[in-house]
Amino acid sequence: YAGIQKFVAFIMSVHIAEVMQIFFCIICGVPVMRTPLQILFLILVTDLPPSIALGMEPGDSTILEERPRPKDEPVVLMWMWVSMVLNGAVLSVV
Repeated sequence: YAGIQKFVAFIMSVHIAEVMQIFFCIICGVPVMRTPLQILFLILVTDLPPSIALGMEPGDSTILEERPRPKDEPVVLMWMWVSMVLNGAVLSVV
């Protein structure tokens, strides 16, 4: 479960950065830096290695000692959303 959360947080921060870049280009009247095909290629290249690495990460040995999570707890928590937006903002500026 923690691996899924890490993967979602990483992927979402990268995609939020792409959306922010395109949004700011449109708002400022600057031509968009990438074509749709380039964006799809970047998604393929930047998402595949981290997803494989996060998938191969060993699990936590103490997972069975933790209390179960509530049924209504979302996969992406509020602090993760804040982190993803901040990471996306940093990535879009860089």
